[in-house]
Amino acid sequence: MKNVVKLFLEIVKINSPSSHEEQMVDYVKKWLDSIKLPYLIDKKGNIIAKNIGTGKPSLFCVHLDTVKPGQGIKPIINNGIIKSSGKTILGADNKAAVSALMIAIEEYLLEKNKLNSFEILFTVEEENGSGLTNFNFKNIKSKQGFIFDSIKPIGSIILRSPHICLFKAEFKGKASHSSTPEKGINALLPAIKALNIVPVGKINNGETTINIGLVNCGTCINIVPEKVIIEGEIRSYSKKLFESHINKLKSIFKNSQLNFSGFAPGYIHKESEKLTKKVVKVYQTLNINPLFFNDSAVSDANILNFEGIKIINLGDGVENAHTVDEHIKIEELNKLKKIILNLLSFNQ
Repeated sequence: MKNVVKLFLEIVKINSPSSHEEQMVDYVKKWLDSIKLPYLIDKKGNIIAKNIGTGKPSLFCVHLDTVKPGQGIKPIINNGIIKSSGKTILGADNKAAVSALMIAIEEYLLEKNKLNSFEILFTVEEENGSGLTNFNFKNIKSKQGFIFDSIKPIGSIILRSPHICLFKAEFKGKASHSSTPEKGINALLPAIKALNIVPVGKINNGETTINIGLVNCGTCINIVPEKVIIEGEIRSYSKKLFESHINKLKSIFKNSQLNFSGFAPGYIHKESEKLTKKVVKVYQTLNINPLFFNDSAVSDANILNFEGIKIINLGDGVENAHTVDEHIKIEELNKLKKIILNLLSFNQ
């Protein structure tokens, strides 16, 4: 059996950018065959595997894809820290969790005691948010579970993740030469008027953030702009506030062609919930201090919670993810494996 560090160093070298995870999918399939766990795979490449044991199953979810630049990764170990060569990401998001989960399951299956039921979901295209589109959630029997996809210290527990959507407003006018502006219709003027009344930044006592990220306008300095495109996003922990701001944007951008996309549902957990207490107990058993967070990022946990599976996202110990400075301490990688092993052993 490989240890978690050896496996991690092996799988980060496997190219698996979003939408091109075929090599990692093949690797996982061979691994599941080797440990004799049955599995299903959908058209996208998502894999659901099952161990039928005692009790109700818990779901363990990790994603196989990485962001760019993530091809030709060369991991380096220096002073107990695993990092990339500096030319690519490391891919610890989410392959630290993938390797920790695989080794924990191998160790768990070697135990002689009765094994708990569990399911494993390996997802693709998590980074671009489309991997679980059209996924058949009826194939998942678990009603609770865990994801390890928060770029926070080991011991972190994400209690809240926001509702998110993107918006794009297109104002249309009529081009003319700047010397005869009366022959044109300046699309910039209503766009500026709208931008002046969009609440930007943190609002609602930090419950909501609205950002305007892109403004595209004009073709030349001596041409009246006939088109202006404004793009932004809304994030809110409150569904009520989220829907309210969408309606406000519809009013603000009423003179434009407005489209919304990239919806992701939010979720809320409480420290007092049974599943949260279960995680805290596992952390305490391992002398890990529980840390509670609200996280503005999203993960597969958002869609799984929306589908009625209570999923808690836990910190994976990765640092500087999505950059060429991404790294993880070997100590944290081993802790992550121990956490998963204890969660596998914990009865519902």
